[in-house]
Amino acid sequence: MLYHDRLSYRKISLLYLLLVPVIVTVLAFVIGHVSYKIYIPSWLINASIMIVATQTIQGKLITDNHRATWFLIAPWALVSIFGGMGPPPETPAAWAALATEQVCRYSILILSGISMAIGFIQLHKLLAQTRGKNYASYGKTMICIALPLFVLNMAYWGFFLTHVFVKYSEPGHPVKPGWIRSVGDVFTVVRMTEVTLIYLATAAMSFALYLAKLLSKKSTVSYITFACLGTVFNLLPASVGGPLAVAAYLSIIPAITLLMPYLLGVNLLYRQSFKKLG
Repeated sequence: MLYHDRLSYRKISLLYLLLVPVIVTVLAFVIGHVSYKIYIPSWLINASIMIVATQTIQGKLITDNHRATWFLIAPWALVSIFGGMGPPPETPAAWAALATEQVCRYSILILSGISMAIGFIQLHKLLAQTRGKNYASYGKTMICIALPLFVLNMAYWGFFLTHVFVKYSEPGHPVKPGWIRSVGDVFTVVRMTEVTLIYLATAAMSFALYLAKLLSKKSTVSYITFACLGTVFNLLPASVGGPLAVAAYLSIIPAITLLMPYLLGVNLLYRQSFKKLG
């Protein structure tokens, strides 16, 4: 009876962790921005439930696998606040009106990116003596190159652009200098590079885990397929239209970039704990 109860609790916890990205995405894009008096308490409650769910799946024994997965799961506990913030404002004036929120948004993303990178580094240590060590090294190398670019890109959006939008949205504002557009072009390249590296690092680490028999073939194929599609869509030119434009937009959303590492962490956590329980 105790065995079945523990198994049920873990399955419920797993279901909750899997539903978080779906619920957050729907709230962000369907309902959009709500008052911080609503979304901050809701975020804290959700993050607390995610911690409890993760702890429930993990159980009392803490392994190197568990340490790595906590760092991979943490980013979505942080970015779940975007369910109430909604997507970034579409106009400079609207961005300026919510300037503080945008600084907070991209600061959260910076912390999330750092957590994800630590998770990958921990996985590399875990796989150092397995058949997947070479691909784990590829993944670690790519994520270590991507992280500074990711942080730089988030700082550009959260701090530089917020300053620009506030300054040049005020009545009687000066003429916006042309070099700002040039900086934007540079950061388009930065974004394309770091997003590509994160997707490819996820694919490499997934295959490394498969070789180490820590991930099923079906899951590995799913992660690699998603990573490859994300890479292709991320590199599409801005001139594309129709469904490809939507796919390209979704592929570069930072929270989506962090989604596969999150699901990878949840999968690893559950597989390890399920085997231990069984």
